[in-house]
Amino acid sequence: MFVCGYHFPASEGNDVSFDKVIAKVEEGLDAAGKTVTMTSETREGKLLEEISVPEGSFLFKALVDYYTNSDVPVKDGFKMIYYTNKYQISEISKSVDGDSTKDLCKKLDDMNLYRIKVA
Repeated sequence: MFVCGYHFPASEGNDVSFDKVIAKVEEGLDAAGKTVTMTSETREGKLLEEISVPEGSFLFKALVDYYTNSDVPVKDGFKMIYYTNKYQISEISKSVDGDSTKDLCKKLDDMNLYRIKVA
């Protein structure tokens, strides 16, 4: 089973605890002093908005981890975040970050395209 890009034993099935995923994401992660910017766009490429992600949240850390460790190509400083990843990150963030990322996570549940930039 892959969650947020990390492999977990098949014996855990779909019941991988959020704590295990959070530990994997945070392992060796250096997110200090970084900023995460996310853009939302339609399938046609029309930019809808630019969003700042709250520092210190799981969402922030997971996006830094994704940007740093995924093999998705960088285009104009941004990486596309694909559906499975954004849904998994959103579900964990809703559970552990509370209100600080709630509205942003609702956006990640839609069908728009998202790109992230870490600086």
